[in-house]
Amino acid sequence: MQLQKVLGDHGPIFLESMSACRSPLRRLAALALMLPLAASAQTITGSLTGSVRDPTDLAVAGARVSLTHIATGAERNARTDERGNFVFSSLAPGEYRLVVAAEGFKQVEQRSIVLSASETLPLGNIVLEVGAVSEKVTVSAQAAVVQTASAERAGVIASQQVENLAILGRNVMSLLQLLPGVVDLDEPDSPSRDSNLYVQGNRRNTNSLTLDGMTMNALGNNYTATVSVSMDAIAEVKVLLSNYQAEYGRMSGANVQLVTKGGTRDFHGRASYFKRHEQFNANNFFNNRLGVPKPRYRFNTWNYSLGGPAYIPGKFNRNREKLFFFWSQEFWPRRTARPTAQVTVPTELERAGDFSQSLDLNNRLITVRDPSANSAPFPGNRVPANRIDPSGQALLKVFPMPNFLDRTISGGRYNYVFQDETRLPQRQDTLKLDYNLNSNNLVSVNFSRSFETTEGALGLPGTGSPNWPQMVRKAQRNGTVLVARYQRIISPTLVNELNGGFTRRPERDTVSDDELRRNQRDAIGFRAGQFHPANNPLNIIPNATFGGITGAATLQVERRFPNTQEHDTFTLSDTLTKTFRAHTIKAGIYADRFWRLQTPETHFNGTFEFATDVNNPLNTGYAYSNCLLGVFRSYTETSSRRNARMRVSNVEWFVQDNWKAGRKLTLDYGIRFSWPQPIYEADGYLSGFVPDRFNPARQVRLIAPARVGNQRVGIHPVTGEVFPATLIGAIAPGTGDVANGMVAVRDTPGFPRGLTRDRGVHYGPRIGFAYDPFGKGKTAIRGGFGAFFNRTNLGSVTNPFLAQQPLVSNPILYFGTLSSFLSSSGALFPEDVTGLDPVGKVPATYNFSLTVQQNVGFRTVLDVAYVGSLGKHLMWVRDLNPIPLGATFNPANADPTDPRVALPTPFLRPMQGFNNVNFREFAGSSNYHSLQVTANRRFSRGLQYGASWTWSKSLDYNSSDTETISSLVPVRVWNYGLSSYDRTHVLKINWLWDVPAPRFGNKFARRTLGEWRISGIASFVSGAPLAVTSATGTGVNFTGTPSQTARIWVTGNPVLPKSERTFSRNFRTEVFQQPPLGTLGNAARTLIRGPGINKWDLSLIKEIPAYEKTRLQFRWELYNAFNHTQFSALDTQARFDAAGNQINPRFGEFTAARNPRQMQFALRFTF
Repeated sequence: MQLQKVLGDHGPIFLESMSACRSPLRRLAALALMLPLAASAQTITGSLTGSVRDPTDLAVAGARVSLTHIATGAERNARTDERGNFVFSSLAPGEYRLVVAAEGFKQVEQRSIVLSASETLPLGNIVLEVGAVSEKVTVSAQAAVVQTASAERAGVIASQQVENLAILGRNVMSLLQLLPGVVDLDEPDSPSRDSNLYVQGNRRNTNSLTLDGMTMNALGNNYTATVSVSMDAIAEVKVLLSNYQAEYGRMSGANVQLVTKGGTRDFHGRASYFKRHEQFNANNFFNNRLGVPKPRYRFNTWNYSLGGPAYIPGKFNRNREKLFFFWSQEFWPRRTARPTAQVTVPTELERAGDFSQSLDLNNRLITVRDPSANSAPFPGNRVPANRIDPSGQALLKVFPMPNFLDRTISGGRYNYVFQDETRLPQRQDTLKLDYNLNSNNLVSVNFSRSFETTEGALGLPGTGSPNWPQMVRKAQRNGTVLVARYQRIISPTLVNELNGGFTRRPERDTVSDDELRRNQRDAIGFRAGQFHPANNPLNIIPNATFGGITGAATLQVERRFPNTQEHDTFTLSDTLTKTFRAHTIKAGIYADRFWRLQTPETHFNGTFEFATDVNNPLNTGYAYSNCLLGVFRSYTETSSRRNARMRVSNVEWFVQDNWKAGRKLTLDYGIRFSWPQPIYEADGYLSGFVPDRFNPARQVRLIAPARVGNQRVGIHPVTGEVFPATLIGAIAPGTGDVANGMVAVRDTPGFPRGLTRDRGVHYGPRIGFAYDPFGKGKTAIRGGFGAFFNRTNLGSVTNPFLAQQPLVSNPILYFGTLSSFLSSSGALFPEDVTGLDPVGKVPATYNFSLTVQQNVGFRTVLDVAYVGSLGKHLMWVRDLNPIPLGATFNPANADPTDPRVALPTPFLRPMQGFNNVNFREFAGSSNYHSLQVTANRRFSRGLQYGASWTWSKSLDYNSSDTETISSLVPVRVWNYGLSSYDRTHVLKINWLWDVPAPRFGNKFARRTLGEWRISGIASFVSGAPLAVTSATGTGVNFTGTPSQTARIWVTGNPVLPKSERTFSRNFRTEVFQQPPLGTLGNAARTLIRGPGINKWDLSLIKEIPAYEKTRLQFRWELYNAFNHTQFSALDTQARFDAAGNQINPRFGEFTAARNPRQMQFALRFTF
């Protein structure tokens, strides 16, 4: 294929040396001191602790303790110390059996011990009865475990919840909503890789996501997962929420650990089918209101899995205790129809130059004028054939012919109707291998892949898309994770874990040869060239717009086409755990290396604007006739285009101690060292604005407005040369430095290669305690503090630092023709530029909490906690080149050609030659305080439930890295307020109940009425904080600067009592007025709350025994089961007329609603 020839074989790009990372001697010395201790990634192993006592509560020293992993039969052994304590560290999550034996005492066997990932599970006091060792006492593990052995705030989504709770999009990350302190803003309808989770007041790009210990965050934004994993492959989800141990880090938010299933000594498998269809659903509130039928909604999901021992009877793994496997696949053969759309395309007559039937919206003839005859109309409104430009005509012929000519219906607003279809197939694979070489050496390997394709012409990922099916392309977003773990039990008290892994997330856009030919210049007959053809090796046709034509179809190719990206991460880590008396000491190191190949977003193929413009001396009065004659209003083309090779390394190491300081007190303390290094481009192909490099003496001058006779023109401020009025505000040729203040890394020796300096090693202390005041394991008082650091996401550096001066320019050429424009050079206008603070600090979060846990009976643990966090050095964007307040009111800034108006905005900026100078600084902060109450019962005797209530407040200056703060008003006054993700109350309740089988009736009745399971999630969430904005039909500038818009004027409390709220009135609209001229308004950042959530998701599950150990399961899942209308948006914009009257009839009205009741049916076969 032509496309493949251009792309070539980029291949893996992970074999690049880390030796390029320079470091001061002190850093090397510190690293050298820590490395011999061994080290850690985000391990998922946990620990079991306990104490063996005799009937008089004295310690039993030297007791033999044996621990067996139920699934694989792997066994660990230890002896109690002089205080009767024992610790098993570095244990894989799962179910265990513990046996304790000592001379003179009966054996104690404790079953059903369930250890979650990264958990320190206290077994409490194990009391031995006097008797013979041959006698055995069997007990079950306590279902309600109070955490007395560690201090972190954590939550677990157990296997029963993963398998039985209803999640519409089958995205396991959606279950994190059940945990305290979590605000989930994700749409639940699709298995997206993106995670829109805000945990304990942190931004969504601060969470660390791992799969079996391997990093899964895509560094591009830090919240997209490298790979999607089937829910049927997940055993549990462990989330470290706050002030967790020094062993865990890399990001400053929550630490989310996905633990995949593994094989067991027996074979197990399942196959499932999930069905969704619009016929099962209710209709949306607004569809019902407007009489619109239910939209097409069809999803079919297939999956299967198989796990067990890998053995050859009589030859290999005969006892089925060495090698185990688990394999899972899931398929989403999705296909969706986009809404019917309408556009305007040129008619067959217009393409031939005949405009005698071209009408405007009022059914009047559109007059086409001849620019070579003093704009006189063409005779008969027809363009002679010898005046038609072949390239312009070729562009018009790219469009399809009109297919809807009934103007009584269309009103002349469109003539082409279409409905596009998008294919979105997905596949998810997971292979897990566990190999017990012997009792002291274990190897585990996980290989997961996902394949996600979006195929169609519209609605595909990327920037810049046409409004009709111009090109069908296939956007592939695949992902691979490979992780291997080797555990060496050196002795019962010394364990080492070595982890290594690799992730890849390629993105490819491909098109068929036929589709490509339909969009190539030579194929359609477009002969006009371009300034930089090397940027367009596929010879793609230019983009084109047709302003002035209602609903005009455009020509637009995705700005990265053919998009090719590679995201590769290699991770290596090691952890050493030593148990010494009452101490469990861990030390470790984590290192990763990230590579990214990226296509920048540029106008690589050129963009023509054929809109009508009275200032254009070549204007014909109609965009299609302009194109036909080869006349354009403007043309722009990017000067350079090359793929970027982004790189970054990250090294962290730690040491920590879990010290059982007494029978009632456990201390966690340690320190984590973080060395987040700057992101850079391998060839120095980055440029950014640096304030101290801007020299006012070298700034450019602009072409100024003036009058020559009665005509408004532009004047060169130095030479007096006259230019067309359209060039007013352009950079005057030969004046100053167009790249003044801009730094290109490759051309600036000694400047930081990532545009920001290496911030060095950061120190994150962690300290916590767990206190059992009564020593009975039923009450715990826990607290802790931790400092965490967050690496910058790559998108903050990649875009737009790859496509701005002096590396790339985007000159604009006005009023030319397709046949001659290459002889012109175009004009440079001031553009927005971006800078990155070269001395900015690393974003940090400080977490702290105080918790009381109590076993309240009924196998339930109640947890009441205060949890807080402070964010420091968070990224925000500030304009360094704002137009001052009142500038447009100042008579000194009047336009000399029309004193009634101010000069064009480029003349009013402090640094001429630039528009906005968007400077990304690490100066923001946030704070979060909450009361969190949870009650949990682990699955026992057919019942599991959990409830979490969070009452919180989150404040900040900006809620994402790319939000802009005010440059003209103190940020504390203008920007400080509720976070966009602040939700005052979040209450989540989940349950799982095996309905007791009836004890009456015959066998058929018992089978029919028995083995039913009911599960559900109830959600009650406060609404989002909302601002109330204003607009005018007259475009009044209240502040005298476009750099600072005014807020609305508030005369009273806008909050309306609930009893007075209606569909059309949700707040007091009468308290809002337009601001007085010359003021900033008086409204706060947010004023009201949007609609909240009141939703019940229910599942009814029937287990049907089949043959021996095989079962058939039927599932009926209802989302928003009671079809409670849940509005999701309000019209919060007041619109004022010239007299100051509010004229928006929908102001204060609901404008959107969340999903109505939706159903999903499923069948599952298990054995």
